[in-house]
Amino acid sequence: MEVTDVRGRFLTIGHPRVILGAVAVGILSGSGAIVFRFLATRLPRLIWPADPNLVHAVAQAPLWWRIVVPVAGSFLAGAVLTFGTRWLGPVRGWDILEAVLLRDGVLHLRPALVKSLSSLLTTASAGPIGREGPMVLLAAAVASFAGRYLGFPTRHLRILVACGVAAGIACAYNTPIGAAFFTMEIIVGNFALEVFAPLVFASVVATLLSSAVFGATPVFQVSEFALASRWEILNYMLLGVLGGVTAAVFLEALRASFLLFRRSRLPRPVAMSLAGLIVGIVILGFPQVVGNGREGIRDLFQEEWGPRLALTLLALRLVATSVTVGSGAVGGVFTPTLFLGAVLGDAFGSIVHRLFPLATAVPKAYALAGMGCLLAGTTHAPITAVLMIFEMTLNYSITLPLLVATVAASLVAKGLSLESVYTEALSRKRSAWAEGGEAAVMRTLTVRDVMRSEQMTVPADTPLPQLLDRFIATRRNHLYVVGPDGRFEGVVSLHDANRALREVEDPSQFRATDFANSNFQTTVPWEHLDHVLDRFWVQEAEHLPVLGGRDSHKLIGTISRRDILGVYSLEVLHRRSLLARFETEEGPQSGPTYVELPPDHQIDNVPVPATLVGRTVAESRFREHYGVSVLLIRRVDGGGKEIRMIPDSSTKFQVGDSLVVFGSREKVDALKQQ
Repeated sequence: MEVTDVRGRFLTIGHPRVILGAVAVGILSGSGAIVFRFLATRLPRLIWPADPNLVHAVAQAPLWWRIVVPVAGSFLAGAVLTFGTRWLGPVRGWDILEAVLLRDGVLHLRPALVKSLSSLLTTASAGPIGREGPMVLLAAAVASFAGRYLGFPTRHLRILVACGVAAGIACAYNTPIGAAFFTMEIIVGNFALEVFAPLVFASVVATLLSSAVFGATPVFQVSEFALASRWEILNYMLLGVLGGVTAAVFLEALRASFLLFRRSRLPRPVAMSLAGLIVGIVILGFPQVVGNGREGIRDLFQEEWGPRLALTLLALRLVATSVTVGSGAVGGVFTPTLFLGAVLGDAFGSIVHRLFPLATAVPKAYALAGMGCLLAGTTHAPITAVLMIFEMTLNYSITLPLLVATVAASLVAKGLSLESVYTEALSRKRSAWAEGGEAAVMRTLTVRDVMRSEQMTVPADTPLPQLLDRFIATRRNHLYVVGPDGRFEGVVSLHDANRALREVEDPSQFRATDFANSNFQTTVPWEHLDHVLDRFWVQEAEHLPVLGGRDSHKLIGTISRRDILGVYSLEVLHRRSLLARFETEEGPQSGPTYVELPPDHQIDNVPVPATLVGRTVAESRFREHYGVSVLLIRRVDGGGKEIRMIPDSSTKFQVGDSLVVFGSREKVDALKQQ
C-alpha cells in the first residue's frame, strides 16, 4: 500500500530513474513540439500571401479569400476531429490537467496526433487561437507514451507527463524557468523540490533543442521601461483591477460560447465553419485579430495604435477567440490572452499618459504589464505570469509594476470567477474540482456516502461487569449507550470502565448510563465530510456515532476515520487500491456506494488489446491470459452514443472498445501496455 503523505503521489520523485526519464522526456517531447511548431509556422505561408508576419499576409489577401479560407479551414479541422473520434472510439485525448490529476498520467498518443492535425488546419487558416496548446498536448502525450512504454509506476508517470508539459511550453516560448513554474503552479500544484528537479531538467533540455532550431532570442523584443514616478504604481494597480475584470469577462465568454454551441447540437464541422465565418467577417477590416496573437503583439510594440483601435481589437479578439474555442476547435488561449492584455494595457497607458504625460511611462510599458495581468487573471497564477513575461521579454525594469498588477488581477479575477481557464474543462467533468482540491471533495461528499449501519451498542442498564465483557468481545475502545427506544444516550470508553472497576467497591451496582459521556461528538447523515473531520480533531476516537437527526437522537450507524481516509485516497489522491466507488441512477439522494477492495487491487478503464478485436470473451480467455476480470464493455455506436454492455461468453470485442476491468494493480498496469 502506498504511503499517505501531504506530498501524496509525488513521493520519491527525486529518484535517479525519474531524473533520467525527465531528460529523455525533454528530448522526445521537445522534439515533437519542435516539429509541430515548424509545421504551424510554415503551413500558413502555403495558403496566404508570402510574408513571415501572418497579420501582414492576411492584410494583403483579397477580401473574398479572407472569408473562404477561415470557413474551409475550420470545416476541414472539424472533419478531422469527427472522423478521428470515430476511428479512435471511446478513447479520447484527455485534457492535460485531467490526465495528471484523474487519469494516473495516461494521455493517449493517437488522440493527441488527431487533435494536432486538426489544430494545424485551424492555424493554417489563421484561426484566432493559440498553437501552443496542441503543442503542449502533443509533448505531454509523448511523455505519457514513453513513461508507460518504459514501465514507470503511476506516481512517476504523472510527473513525467508534467515534464512533457514543461518541455512543450519551453519549446513554444524559450522560457525554461517559466515553463517549470507554470507546470508546478497550474498542472501539478506542488512546489516541492522532488517535483521541481525533473521539471527543470525537462524544460532546460527542451529549451536547448528549441533554441538550436529557432534561435535563442526572446519572443518579444521590447525597449527598457521604468516607473516615471513612485506614485505611478497606483496606475498599475488600477490596470491590474481592469485586467482581472477583463480576464473574468473572457472566461465567461468562453463558457457562454461553449454552452451555446453545445446546445445548438450542430455537427462539429458545421459549428466550426460557423465560427470560421465569424472570424472571416472580423478580419475583413481588422486582420490584427488573426493567428495566436504573437505577430499582433509585435506590431503593437512597433506602432502607435491609440486607445480606440486597441479597445476595438480587444473586443473583436475576445469574441473571435471565444467562438472559435467554443465551437470545438483545438487550440490554446495562452498567447491570445497575452494579446488581450497587451491591447488593454496599451489603451489604458495611452489614456493615462495623455492625462499625466510627465508622471507616467509610455503606453507600451502598460501594454507589457497588461500581458501579465490577463495571464494572471485567466490562470489565477501570478507567479507564473511574472516569470513568463520576464523570460519572454528579458525586461527586468518592469518587474515591480508587473508584480503589483498581476497580483491585483489574479485576486479580482478569482473573486469574479472561481475557475481558471485551465480548470474550467476539468470542472465540467468532475464538479468537485470546482471548489479546489481535497477540500472540494470533502465538501461534496456527506456522511451518508460513507457511514456504516453496524453499531457497537449496549443497553443503558448494562451492569459494569457485563459492560467490560462487551468491550472484550468487540475489541472496541468505545461503546454506544442506547435507551429502550434506541435513543442515543452517550458513549462509554474502555478507559473509564477500567478506572471505575478499580475504584468502586461493588461493580454490579453501576450501570452503563452512569459512565456515559453525553457530550461525545456525533454527526448526522447529511453533514459534509469536511465538518466531520473537524469533529474527529475534537474527539479522540476512531468512530463517531451517526444520529437520525439532531432532534430524534436515534442511533442509525457509525462513521470511521479510516473510511474517510479511504474516500480521501480514492477521490483526492486518486488511488484505487482502497475503495471502489459505484454510483446508481436512482436519483441524487441515493448517493454513491463505496466497496472495500482487496489489497493492491483496483477497478480501472483500459482499451481493448488489438489482438483481441473480433474475438469473443470465451475465445479470448481473458482471465487466464491477462489475470483480470472484465466487468463492463463501453462501446460507441455509429451515432457517437456510448453503450455500456455486461459481457457474456459470446460477446465479441470491437475496435475502440473500452473495458472496465478488475484485478491486481500489476496486472491492470500490464494490460494498459498492450
